[in-house]
Amino acid sequence: MDSKRFNVLRVVFLFIALFSPSLLHAQQLNPDYAEEVLSIGVGARALAMGGAFVAAASDATAAYWNPAGLSLIDNLQICTIHATQSSLQNYDFVNIAFNSQDIGSYAFSYVRLGVDGIIQTGPSGPTSIGTLSDTEQVEMISGGWKLGNQFALGGTIKFLENNAGPSSAFGFGSDIGLLYKPIKELSFGVTAHDWTGGSFIQWQNTPTNPTQVLAPSLTIGTCFTKELGKRVSENGIMIPDSTITADFDVSTLYASQGLNTYHFGVEYWYRQFVAIRGGLQSNGFQFDSDDLTLSAGIGVWVYLFEFDYAFVNYQISPTQYLSLITRI
Repeated sequence: MDSKRFNVLRVVFLFIALFSPSLLHAQQLNPDYAEEVLSIGVGARALAMGGAFVAAASDATAAYWNPAGLSLIDNLQICTIHATQSSLQNYDFVNIAFNSQDIGSYAFSYVRLGVDGIIQTGPSGPTSIGTLSDTEQVEMISGGWKLGNQFALGGTIKFLENNAGPSSAFGFGSDIGLLYKPIKELSFGVTAHDWTGGSFIQWQNTPTNPTQVLAPSLTIGTCFTKELGKRVSENGIMIPDSTITADFDVSTLYASQGLNTYHFGVEYWYRQFVAIRGGLQSNGFQFDSDDLTLSAGIGVWVYLFEFDYAFVNYQISPTQYLSLITRI
């Protein structure tokens, strides 16, 4: 595909991602709704590092953290993640990402958080008359494109669906991301989530059928990677013996209210085979038990497969995450 057609495609995609929500909802609504399914994060690697990943995302999970990072993948990747939260909620994510070589990189993602098998009783007594589910689901279409050797741009279109018994809600929103890599070891990233006034969700089959909004948020971060030693690969190429990475992010949940979260993570890879990770997330700089969430994890890369595990010590319910990235 020639460069002119590529530029047209990129402009059309970004126009939809950036402005479609505000075109359908010209009036300003109060951002009063936050979907839990979009607040968790994807990929056990990133979660083990405290969610500090906006400048480090360079695999299929970049569709969530910073779509600009999709431009850095050079193959086909399939990512899955699963967790059980509070012994009730199942959390699942799956996506496929690929580099088209000519017109950028793209990803198709699905994430679900839900409680299934809720016993439903009738008005006449405690006798079960069936089961129902309470779920939140999101489908995402993402794209990432390189802008020269140092910059990358990306966008995501999100389709939102909630189901709570007989009631349901539908909506959509968009994210935009930017990645800047001035030198090999250092990168900066920024992602604006739901930034065109919020992601709008319309409820149906309820007494009032309200329209609710997932508030805009902004995440900025930096990533620094240091190579430790060199070795000769099987192909006779000099490659790092090991690497250590430090990431730091700042996120605004409700920009108008100044509620920020701070994320810090470290990762050590030994011979690109096994990784040890740790991180923290804080709602401020008090670092007490009410504001601090610690995390840790490991990763193993065998041939085409990367297996990752994370433990996040949430105050309400500590959770373990397992994820797999397949590179083809």
